[in-house]
Amino acid sequence: MIDTGECTIANPFSGRDTASRGEREALRLVIADRHQLFRDCLAAFLAEGQRFEVVGKVSNGREALDRLGETRVDILLVALEDGSCGLVREVEARSPSSKVVLLGRDDSEERVLDCLQAGACGYLVRDQSLADLRSAIEAVSQGDTVCTPRIAHSLCARLARLGRERRRRARLDYLTLTPRELEILSLISESLSNQEIARRLFLSVHTVKNHVHKTLETLGVNSRWAAVRHAVERGWIQDRRRR
Repeated sequence: MIDTGECTIANPFSGRDTASRGEREALRLVIADRHQLFRDCLAAFLAEGQRFEVVGKVSNGREALDRLGETRVDILLVALEDGSCGLVREVEARSPSSKVVLLGRDDSEERVLDCLQAGACGYLVRDQSLADLRSAIEAVSQGDTVCTPRIAHSLCARLARLGRERRRRARLDYLTLTPRELEILSLISESLSNQEIARRLFLSVHTVKNHVHKTLETLGVNSRWAAVRHAVERGWIQDRRRR
């Protein structure tokens, strides 16, 4: 691992001999930043040696997207802006093999997290070293996601929050079904018809149909088996369908 205090990433050269590095195909990069001096200096540094080939230096994300239609691009280094989430999604739609790494300052965590959730492969701050940037690009090319420790912590917190919210919604769904409705769902999972369920529970067929209709409405599904699948996936009932 490389831990610079600003960015913690997997070392792409760990365990590999030096000779194999030169044999790899050059990574094709596009740099998008409104400051020409910044992108020119960055391109000059990355172009040293044969590992990186800068195939575009543009001033904004729209121009970067245009390059995708002209040539193969492995990684886009893009300045974080207000429309970056849309850019990330469009890159994924146009060129799924291309990866986006965002460059920013001390930007809003929520904006960065939204971009990572949209499919960006990394977020780096501008005051990191050029060596760190080069290592980060290598890591992204190997399938890693790179970001600062603060953003990594926030991303984990968001995932945990989303997980809690999903579990909470599942519990609420469960609580909205009555014990009788869950019992009928369980019998449906045994492939019983409404008539068979009615006989099993000593109910009228009309009552069973009402329970089934209300269950479908509560769960927002369109069929009995969709309701069973919904309940089985959440662990409310066992799947007893006849094979």
